[in-house]
Amino acid sequence: MSNETICAIATAVGNSALGVIRVSGHDLSSFVENVFSKQLEDRKATLVNISYKNDTLDQSIVIYYKSPRSFTGEDMIEIICHGNQIVMNSIIKLLKVNGARSANPGEFTERAFFNNKINLAEAEAVADLISASDQRAVKAAQNSLTGKFSQEINDISHSIVSVRADVEAAINFPEDDDVPNVNLDKIKAKLDKILTSLSLVIKNSNEGATLNQRKRYSFVGKPNSGKSSLINCLLRKDASIVSNYAGTTRDAIEYELNINDKVVNIIDTAGLRETDDNIEKQGISKAFKSITNSDRVFYIVDDSKGLTQSDEYFIDEHIDKKYTIIFNKIDLTGKKPIIDNGNERNIYVSARDYLGINLIHQIIEDDFSISDPSDNTYLARTRHVELLQKGQQHLQESKENIIQGNFDFSAEELRLAHMALSSILGQNSTEDLLNEIFNNFCIGK
Repeated sequence: MSNETICAIATAVGNSALGVIRVSGHDLSSFVENVFSKQLEDRKATLVNISYKNDTLDQSIVIYYKSPRSFTGEDMIEIICHGNQIVMNSIIKLLKVNGARSANPGEFTERAFFNNKINLAEAEAVADLISASDQRAVKAAQNSLTGKFSQEINDISHSIVSVRADVEAAINFPEDDDVPNVNLDKIKAKLDKILTSLSLVIKNSNEGATLNQRKRYSFVGKPNSGKSSLINCLLRKDASIVSNYAGTTRDAIEYELNINDKVVNIIDTAGLRETDDNIEKQGISKAFKSITNSDRVFYIVDDSKGLTQSDEYFIDEHIDKKYTIIFNKIDLTGKKPIIDNGNERNIYVSARDYLGINLIHQIIEDDFSISDPSDNTYLARTRHVELLQKGQQHLQESKENIIQGNFDFSAEELRLAHMALSSILGQNSTEDLLNEIFNNFCIGK
């Protein structure tokens, strides 16, 4: 790990009332003297002037965290300045003049990991908390960040080490002596208890992995059915091109939508039809891919034309997941905006008159209420689940070898199980894995 001083803007791009700039390094005492108008006390907010060549860049609140009592474990400075990008960029330039360099994505959290302030699962929870798409995901990420997930992994790991010690002791019995049955029963009982605990962790982790994935909704249908108009209604702005000319949308365009603190991605797709236009064909191909990768498909139908046999055929053949049929343009047919009580897959709306858009909101919100995670759910990642399952497999193999009297093999399976669980916390991590994890962080975290 580098000993260089790093700096970065930690707040989102754009102007705001306040902005935060972070600095971290091995020893920032001389750095503080060169940059700020006052001396700083450890963990005390201080109002300072930040100047360069007699020009005042800003008047800011600065907090100095002396090592090791900081997020990174190094000396850290947090500058709370005015949130104008020009002001913040001028402060960053001053910090660089005094020897700092721009931080890489996730480098502050990476330093916290290398300085044993957090383990790898907790580091990942930092990124997951920032990107959490609803309140359930926020709560689950907080559970991971505060160490609930890590503690359960540590408890199981310690139990595995304890059983391995028992097995190693059994191996050391003289060859002409039988291993006492009471010890074998004890070992098998311990393994059963560990497997039960691990099964519960895997269950919670699978729930957490689901929460960690933002829901995606594809809007598909024939040209001029009103897909782009409905997208614009949901976003409350003219994001997608709307035209009476068929084939206007030639790509799968993805937008972020926030409905009552539930953030989802919605995808506007090319109209489904036979065409000789190669560019439009590529757009239709992307529409098929978006159907495959979506949590729900909204199939749009022009209500003045009705649901045709070709529509029904397409739905039957290509949509094998949750879908809702939206009958648009009820302004032409005189129908009311409703969810059809006879078929809850059908809703009736008008994008032109902004009627029934709340029904689309309702369906999306209902998807979040289908399964509420338990209070013990943590925001897990796919790699966590895979390593937990790998550990579970090694434990089951260990138990089978104990039953068959193969104690050497059992001990090896226990070692491999322990390694799998330790990898979740970063104790056996490769450089490639760490780069993959931290490079996906935002700058300043």
